[in-house]
Amino acid sequence: MGTVSITAPHPARRRVFTLATAAIAVDTLLFSAIVPALPVYQREMGISDTQVALLFAAFPIAQLITALALPRWVDRAGRRTALMAGALLLFASGVAFAFTTEPVTLAIARAVQGGAAALTWTGALAAVSDVYPVDQLGFRLGLAETAGGGVGLLGPLLSGVLIDAIGVRETFLLISVVPLVLAAAVALIPETARPSPTPPSVLQGLRGVARSPGARAGGLALILLALVEAMLEPLLPLDLADRLGLSSAGIGLVLALGTAAVFLGSPLGGWWSDKAGRRRPLLVGGAVTALTLPFVAIGPPWWVTLVLAVCLGAAAVLAAPSGPLFTEAVDDMGHAGSYGLSAASMVAVYSLGYTIGPLIGGGLHLVLDFRGVALVVAGIVAAGTVASAIMLPRDPDGHRGRRLT
Repeated sequence: MGTVSITAPHPARRRVFTLATAAIAVDTLLFSAIVPALPVYQREMGISDTQVALLFAAFPIAQLITALALPRWVDRAGRRTALMAGALLLFASGVAFAFTTEPVTLAIARAVQGGAAALTWTGALAAVSDVYPVDQLGFRLGLAETAGGGVGLLGPLLSGVLIDAIGVRETFLLISVVPLVLAAAVALIPETARPSPTPPSVLQGLRGVARSPGARAGGLALILLALVEAMLEPLLPLDLADRLGLSSAGIGLVLALGTAAVFLGSPLGGWWSDKAGRRRPLLVGGAVTALTLPFVAIGPPWWVTLVLAVCLGAAAVLAAPSGPLFTEAVDDMGHAGSYGLSAASMVAVYSLGYTIGPLIGGGLHLVLDFRGVALVVAGIVAAGTVASAIMLPRDPDGHRGRRLT
């Protein structure tokens, strides 16, 4: 068949982008709201720092398993169905966090949240990929993550203040109302999935994506971002409480301000990769991440906040080229329009990194303090960045342009 470029804008592009961004915001809100509650759960359940880190591996494991089952289903059932299912699971996870009283139920609640995240992010990223051409995807995917994540960053700040004021149970019951509002709003967007007579199976699709050098490079960059985030998520709040004596509200403030940089780095790195090619932001982002990560474990709260912002912002720049690289890989397979596959593949790869992160962080914390753990992970990021840059084909134009076959 011949090839044609996508030039005409999707008639409901703005609504699709807005609702996809809102879905990411709600997922991030529920995901990050748990952070200030960790010291409370730790005291009430009598569990160690390492146990907290290992318990939280339930999230990425569930996210990974769910994402592996999604590519074909999301292309067939549609983006709206995925977003609706994700919203309902987010509601269920919030209620579960409100009533958890032991480590097992805490892990189950986190696992439900992981499944919800896989559905939400796959549906949202696929919808955005449906309505924008590939030479805008780096910026648009990053912007959706930024705008959505920026709102979601209220999670640690809001939940920290509420936990101190009314308690953990009441806080999560209150926050759980938000996904129900999202579920109702999803009905406002049109379905963007394109009919595909022969969508690839899960294994066929993932194998095809994995054969793309660009997708492999982008996948490794995503794993590095997830590894850093997943190591910091359980261990940094505990360090702030133990070493600096911060309250739930103080921990929430540090995490909210520091993590905000992720949602600035994503569109910046995406725009940069659209204009200058995928390699440069990957290399610069990885280098800055590796150099700054060890310094998150030292100094007063203002210093931790500043260094955390630089570190996570750089990690977001490192991973920003991944979205366009995965989308291009699906196009090159001859399945243009099957962006449930590219989105689910990204979520699965990110989930893999998020599974590894708590295991590495918790395992290292058995023999090292938090500072030592951060130093080792920084070395992993440096080595992974070099490997990813070597895999990535040179592309001086920044993108090849989407094709429909």
